[in-house]
Amino acid sequence: MNERDPHPSATSRSGLAQPLLTAAQVAQLLGVPQSSVYDYARRLHDPLPSVQIGRHRRFVLPDLEAWIGDQRPA
Repeated sequence: MNERDPHPSATSRSGLAQPLLTAAQVAQLLGVPQSSVYDYARRLHDPLPSVQIGRHRRFVLPDLEAWIGDQRPA
């Protein structure tokens, strides 16, 4: 443990090296309505990767970038 990061192993395990994005932030990045972000995250086939935290849905930027890359035609 150190002063700046009291739980370094927990941070690296959880992938929280970057801040989590809200649906509004993702919608702005993708240029789509916020309701579409929620729809993409809930769909059964190829959902937009997200984390459910209580009632809140959050998104990790590298996961979002990988998902966008997968959407491109081969």
